[in-house]
Amino acid sequence: MSRDTDIIYIKQRKVRHWAALLIVLLIFAIGMQIRIKNVTVLGNETYTAEQAEDLIFSDYWDRNTFVCLFNSMTGKKKEIPFVDDYKIVLKGPFDCELRFYEKKPVGCVKYMSNYMYFDKDGIMIESSDIRLKGVPVIEGLEFGYIILGKQLPISNSRLLNSIMNITQQMNLYELNCDAIKYNDNNNTVTAELDNGDIEVYLGTDDGLAAKISALNDMLPEIRNRGLKGTLDLSTYDDNEKGSVSSFKLRGDS
Repeated sequence: MSRDTDIIYIKQRKVRHWAALLIVLLIFAIGMQIRIKNVTVLGNETYTAEQAEDLIFSDYWDRNTFVCLFNSMTGKKKEIPFVDDYKIVLKGPFDCELRFYEKKPVGCVKYMSNYMYFDKDGIMIESSDIRLKGVPVIEGLEFGYIILGKQLPISNSRLLNSIMNITQQMNLYELNCDAIKYNDNNNTVTAELDNGDIEVYLGTDDGLAAKISALNDMLPEIRNRGLKGTLDLSTYDDNEKGSVSSFKLRGDS
């Protein structure tokens, strides 16, 4: 092969290399402009669809389709309060589904300056300054320490069972309880609903399921009539004929 032929071959190879590089750069430049525009949010309860979208796509590059694909392949994800996991499922270059798998708190306690949330088994699942609506704050208890991932530090098994029972019953009927208060003897005193407009005196936790069921039946009428006061269910027993409850209006003597 002559020297001139070698020079031509080298020049052609350089041209091919530069052309290939330019094509790669062009593809990369175009790819960086492809952004997710349409998001369908599934499984969200704690957050609205708009809030969920803003949490996941919080900056410019989060919406880039190739960045989303890369993060999904490498398992890179953000830590979102009350969210155990999430998935971004691409439906096209501009569309995706955002699937949330949320933690399910049934109650919380105030500790230091935060709310410490626990699940149906009493396991601490989240620490946040966010006060979730409809998740009752347990009041009247004192804690020396609280550790995420561990159970509520209550040595009294009866009290722990009582807290689990009442929070689960409130959650079952979706009663949106604001607070559950225990007195010095660790007996349930009141459950507060509707920002304190309705107080429910439950007494001890004996027959608690029946009391909460009765509360669920009575609440619609109380709310429809706009009543504010205290509902006494401490002696209610659905097995006892003629078992009574009373509602004392706010301001009654």
